Amino acid sequence: MSEDAKRATLLPIPESEEIREWDPGFEGDRWIVVSRFGPFLKVYRKPAKYRKRFYHRTFNLPVRDWLIATEAKFLAGLCTMTSRLEVRFQPTLRYAQDNLEALPDLAGHIISNYESMLKDVMERELVQAEAGNWVKQGLESVERSIENAVNETLAVQSIQCRARCQLEPVFEDLAEQPVESMSGHFERQAAYLELMRRNHEFESRRSQELFRHAEQNERAALEHQRNLLDQFRRDEAVRQAKDKEESERIYAQLKEEEKRQAARRASEERRHIERIEHEKQLRKLELEAKRMEREMRLQATEHSDDILRREIEVLVLERQRNSLEEEVDEVVRQWQRKKIRETPDDQEDADFVSIPSPDSVAKD
Repeated sequence: MSEDAKRATLLPIPESEEIREWDPGFEGDRWIVVSRFGPFLKVYRKPAKYRKRFYHRTFNLPVRDWLIATEAKFLAGLCTMTSRLEVRFQPTLRYAQDNLEALPDLAGHIISNYESMLKDVMERELVQAEAGNWVKQGLESVERSIENAVNETLAVQSIQCRARCQLEPVFEDLAEQPVESMSGHFERQAAYLELMRRNHEFESRRSQELFRHAEQNERAALEHQRNLLDQFRRDEAVRQAKDKEESERIYAQLKEEEKRQAARRASEERRHIERIEHEKQLRKLELEAKRMEREMRLQATEHSDDILRREIEVLVLERQRNSLEEEVDEVVRQWQRKKIRETPDDQEDADFVSIPSPDSVAKD
């Protein structure tokens, strides 16, 4: 049976009286003590001030969860009833005393021993519900009856529990055919007719709901579009304001930058003029220094020429003096030779004394 061929029919939820909540009395920290000493055996709840002995064994009795799922055919196969039973249970001290051989896994012992019993309880309640008018009244009362039956069944066995049952009917596709032609296939024509009526009502409500939902979606879409348009306009106004503010800021920055550029250009021009004036002054000073250097060099040259002339004159005078002295010496030598030739030998000594010196001759 494919899922496309199935259709779930909306069942009514009747207004029921207030249901008393089942209180199983779970304990989060339930321990038992098994005291075995020789032939003596005792099982009791673990006391608050417990002192362990070597012949003691302690066991925890925790709260466990248990899931049972079944399926059943209703209305000669027209409906598949899926049941989901969630059981939260905890074994009691009495159950532990009666089933010591199952320790420490009492939970597994409970599941293995009572699962078939709970399924039988569920099937019995579903069979009774099938005979009733559950199509018209809904499945809530059936779910409560299953929960109560499961709670009572386990409570009798000294097992604390809380059961939650959920039933979900899945119907085959209902074709528009005369009821008489399907009498051989359905044992309960009244239930089938009620099911058809509920199906038509459901289809009508679903169509209305779909139309209302589509209308709401369309209004929501239009409202969303209006909101988007309003948001776009607000965003555009904010963007334009920001653009204007940014433009004004950029314009102010440009004006400030233009002022700074003008001041920088004026400062550079002023520094350029000052640099030119300074270079002119340096050039003038350099030319003046060169002129003074040339004058000093010229003066030094003229002074050197004077010294050279004086040295030359001194040299010339010295040479003239030397030449004169040589001439005087030559004259004296000639004169002496002449005197020697002219005078006799006895007068040489007397005449020799009267020979003039070269200085005297030069002075003469």
